[in-house]
Amino acid sequence: MSLELMKANLDLQARAEQVARQDPDALRKDALRAARDMDVVGLWSLTEAFMVTRGARGARVSKHTLLSYRQSLKTFLAWAGPAGMSLLRPKPNDGFSYVRFLEASQLAPHSVRVRLAGVRALFAALRWAGATDAAPFTDVRAPSDPVPRWEKRKPYPDEDINTLLAAADMQTAVMIALGADCGLRNSEMTTLRRIDVHFDDCDPYIVVTGKRQKRQEVGLSRRAEVAVKRWMDATPNYGPFVLSVRTIQAVEDAVRALCQRAGVRYAGRQVHGLRHTAGTRTYTETSDIMAVRDLLRHRSIDSSEIYVNYARAGKKKVNRDW
Repeated sequence: MSLELMKANLDLQARAEQVARQDPDALRKDALRAARDMDVVGLWSLTEAFMVTRGARGARVSKHTLLSYRQSLKTFLAWAGPAGMSLLRPKPNDGFSYVRFLEASQLAPHSVRVRLAGVRALFAALRWAGATDAAPFTDVRAPSDPVPRWEKRKPYPDEDINTLLAAADMQTAVMIALGADCGLRNSEMTTLRRIDVHFDDCDPYIVVTGKRQKRQEVGLSRRAEVAVKRWMDATPNYGPFVLSVRTIQAVEDAVRALCQRAGVRYAGRQVHGLRHTAGTRTYTETSDIMAVRDLLRHRSIDSSEIYVNYARAGKKKVNRDW
C-alpha cells in the first residue's frame, strides 16, 4: 500500500471513528437533525462512518465507491425534498417512486443500481444511528438491462489503436498502451507508481493496484514498455506516480481529446474500451478465456466471457459467402 493511500485510509478511519464513538444519544440526535434538515454534509458524514465501521471493506473502501455513493446521496436528496419524502417516516411507495424517477431521467440500469446502493447505505446508516427503523429500498430493484454487455462499450480496432499511438503525446501514449495492451482501468492508470514499474526483468512488468486494493503483476507489451520508459525518462521529477494527472476525469479528457485530433470514434468506447481491446485481442489470439481472466484480473471467469462475444463479433458472418 502506498504512503498516499495509507494516509487517505487513516484519515477516513479517523473521521469515521469521530462519528462512531459519540455517545449513542448524541449520535441519534445528530442523525435526526441531519435527516430532518436533509443536510448533505451531515448525512454523508454519517453514511461514510457507517460504511467504514460496519461495511465489508472498512477503511479500505475505494475512493471511487465513496465518490459514487456521495453523488447518489446528493441525487436522492435533490429529489426527496421536492417530492415531500420524509427520511424518518417514508411512505410505503417512496422507494419505488424514486427508482421510477431515476428511470425517467434516462439513467442506464447500471447507474440506477449504483444510485440505489448509495441510498440503501444512507438508510442503513440512519438505522445504525437509531434515527429510524425505515428501510424503504429493501424491496426496490433496478430494471434489468435490455442491452447485452457486449453491445455497450466496444473495443477499439487495432488500426484505431495504431492511429491513436501515432497521434498521441508522450503521456497520452502511455494511457493508450496501458489500456489497450495491459488492460488497465482508468483508476489503475492514475494510481500506478514509478516504483511499481520493472523494466529490468527478462519480461518487464508493472504491479497494478486494482479493485479492493488488490495488487497484481501485469506484463508490459513491447510498445507499452517503450511508451512508459520514454515518458518516465522525460519526466524524472514527476513521481511518485507514473502519470502527472491524478483523476479519472483527466484521463477521460485526454483520451477524448486525442480521439478528436486523430479522427477516431470515442463515443460508445470511452477509456474503458481500451481495456476491452486488451481482453478481445487476448481471446482472439489465444482462444483461452483463462488468459483473458489473468490479464484483466477478473475475480470470476463470468466477467471474462464478454470478450468471447467481442471476438466473435469481429469475425465474418457465418452465412456471408452462402
